[in-house]
Amino acid sequence: MSSLHKSRIADFHDVLKEPTIALEKLRELSFSGIPCEGGLRCLCWKILLNYLPLERASWTSILAKQRELYSQFLREMIIQPGIAKANMGVSREDVTFEDHPLNPNPDSRWNTYFKDNEVLLQIDKDVRRLCPDISFFQRATEYPCLLILDPQNEFETLRKRVEQTTLKSQTVARNRSGVTNQEQNIKPQFFAFRWLTLLLSQEFLLPDVIRIWDSLFADDNRFDFLLLVCCAMLILIREQLLEGDFTVNMRLLQDYPITDVCQILQKAKELQDSK
Repeated sequence: MSSLHKSRIADFHDVLKEPTIALEKLRELSFSGIPCEGGLRCLCWKILLNYLPLERASWTSILAKQRELYSQFLREMIIQPGIAKANMGVSREDVTFEDHPLNPNPDSRWNTYFKDNEVLLQIDKDVRRLCPDISFFQRATEYPCLLILDPQNEFETLRKRVEQTTLKSQTVARNRSGVTNQEQNIKPQFFAFRWLTLLLSQEFLLPDVIRIWDSLFADDNRFDFLLLVCCAMLILIREQLLEGDFTVNMRLLQDYPITDVCQILQKAKELQDSK
């Protein structure tokens, strides 16, 4: 570990140990990248995304409340109607004539359950695009959800719900679109939709995506800055796009040629400062 990196870690610790976090200082530090050592990135993201307040004294109670809300969400949203676990304080509910899997009533809990499955399928496809086999996703968390992890429980877990659908275990093709000039009739939404909605998570390797997110989350107008990042990506390959034909330009943006995300972020910052 270089002395410069150690100095940056110390700077983050100095900001985070204060009773009240200096948000602007934290944003300034985080914009240039957050060290991953000691859970710094996790903590900084929580603050930058307003998950934790600026007052350190309230963090313990807020985290406890948030985890309880998450557990409540699991009980209400991803557990199949009619199934519960007595030893968790929830009595079993039998399927009745009033509410059953074939009930067409829009207020039916089963109807809501099946609609949720459609959303879960889309989430599953997006997760597969992020390469869940990467070690980053395999690390154990400090607060694992035993309700989901226990394979012996009577609850139908999120994983099982996805696997039991028609589209189970399908490999999602990485269908990428390109961009060219107006003469080639390729509109911005052909590529910008994926870039913006997935926060560039399909365009770069995961460590680079996380580095981009450091800057996005640190910026007060993070979604405006995301637009500038996308513009910077196009500007940096402008000459190639102007010289290329439809096929060449499609290939350029299907496999974006610049891998140095710091160069992209620097150009985006220049665009922001010039506004």
